[in-house]
Amino acid sequence: MLELLGLPRMVGRTLGGLLTAPAQGASAAELAELLQASRASLSTALRQLTLMGLIEQLPKAGGREQRYRVKPGCWATLTEQGNRKLETFRDLATEGLAALPPGADPSALREMESFYAVWLELFPQILDEWRRAQAEKLRGEGGGT
Repeated sequence: MLELLGLPRMVGRTLGGLLTAPAQGASAAELAELLQASRASLSTALRQLTLMGLIEQLPKAGGREQRYRVKPGCWATLTEQGNRKLETFRDLATEGLAALPPGADPSALREMESFYAVWLELFPQILDEWRRAQAEKLRGEGGGT
């Protein structure tokens, strides 16, 4: 799936491994064994996922190897980052409408502007609802993850 975003397949495989890892995460060695991957390619994938904000390193416990897990709240953060890019599309449509020559058909730009305006207006409400539901779920589980 992440290949559709232009990322190497190993990044997606690594994320998949971490999505199914135990709560204490997984070490690079465990992921390498699970994915039958070289440590070098895995290291690159872990670095990319960390920079994207999708995973985090867990504190080392007593000489243990570094562990990684999917970062709580990462999906909302990733989508918020994407929305900032969508603002550019909305603004581009607005500027395009203002610059249209007389007689040009504005319908495609109006649709583009309208779509992104509605999306950007509704997304904060969706995000608030999701966060409320997550908080409620955590309260119901006794505060655990």
